[in-house]
Amino acid sequence: MKIAVIGDIHSNHIALETCIKHALERNVDEFLFLGDYISDCPYPQKTMKIIYEMKNKYKCYFIRGNREDYMLNHRKNPEERWTYSSASGNLLYTYENLSKEDLDFYEGLDIQGIYKKEGYPSFRYCHGSLTSSKELLLQENENVEAIMNDLDVDLLVGGHVHIQESRMYGNKKLIHPGSVGIPWYHNGRTQYAILHGSNSGWEEEFFQLEYDVNAVKKEFETSKLSEKSHYWAKLNLHALYTGDDYTTPCLQLAMKMCKEAEGSVTWPDIPEKYWEMAAGTFGVE
Repeated sequence: MKIAVIGDIHSNHIALETCIKHALERNVDEFLFLGDYISDCPYPQKTMKIIYEMKNKYKCYFIRGNREDYMLNHRKNPEERWTYSSASGNLLYTYENLSKEDLDFYEGLDIQGIYKKEGYPSFRYCHGSLTSSKELLLQENENVEAIMNDLDVDLLVGGHVHIQESRMYGNKKLIHPGSVGIPWYHNGRTQYAILHGSNSGWEEEFFQLEYDVNAVKKEFETSKLSEKSHYWAKLNLHALYTGDDYTTPCLQLAMKMCKEAEGSVTWPDIPEKYWEMAAGTFGVE
């Protein structure tokens, strides 16, 4: 049994196509999608078209991530103010390019699941954690060891962290397959994993693949996403080309600068001048 594990696509349909093609060439039996299908890259509808095609053609398992939760929460709370800006322009653009079918699809997904098949050990999978789509299972976080100790199976497969890794906690293993769409490290190469199963357990095989990043950059321009999300788009393009992601620290620094200069700050109302200053600190202009 071979399962392709696909996580954190973030609307990068070009990288997704590369990973799927690579997995099919290796005769995988099933696909496990770990959420964060959309946001950050252009044309989320192109990614969703691929997702629905995969659902119809292959045995697939789907859960939702925190980005899908953001979209669902916005549908429930339309008064939430998203604007075309570095802070929320990416979210607004993504929401406006999703259909009712897409949102209904997300609504029907859980944030975690358990894989069971006769002849193979069961394992659990999630986006963030088994209880939250936003929880980070990073090695340095104190929550991870307790979560793994309480795990009722020997393997947990998770997304969200954008890091490709395998770690042991006693006799239990935590696997992160990396990010397809906004990959960290490995010079920005798109990442996924294949789980090789037997009656004794599961072994991971990690891949980092070259793909047409320039085509993604062109779509940032043709979609107007670069204009609508400003420095957030610049930061994501920097990550795509280098594997160095500064979105969260840049947001935190822009908010800090705004508060120091103006006395207060409220997301998403962060003036662009602070984004420009913060992004420049990280070498992104």
